[in-house]
Amino acid sequence: MAAAALTFVAAPQELVRLFTPDRAVIATGASLLLVAAAFQLFDGLQAVTTGVLRGLGDTRTPMLSNLVGHWLLGLPVSYVLCFHAGWGVVGLWIGLSLGLTAVALVLLASWSAQIVAFRRVRL
Repeated sequence: MAAAALTFVAAPQELVRLFTPDRAVIATGASLLLVAAAFQLFDGLQAVTTGVLRGLGDTRTPMLSNLVGHWLLGLPVSYVLCFHAGWGVVGLWIGLSLGLTAVALVLLASWSAQIVAFRRVRL
């Protein structure tokens, strides 16, 4: 995820140019890749912690975290940034990235709490 993020930061226009010669699309795509670079690490964290929690038998926490993080946080913030703050598609992506980041951090905290509880039981 870090390698993808670094690539998005280092060469956003070149990456978008692989798909289109349109300058407006390249400019918009490059700005979106900078937002994508920021959420790459949190997306990876969210995917791994979701898998770990499911492996531990906890499927409810990932489900509820994703529901709240994406639908009750990310989507409303995206709407406000996109349409009311006038940030357009970049605001939409920032809001959704905020929701994803919140989910990742909640899942990491839940995993950490389960590790602490497991250690207490074993001692």
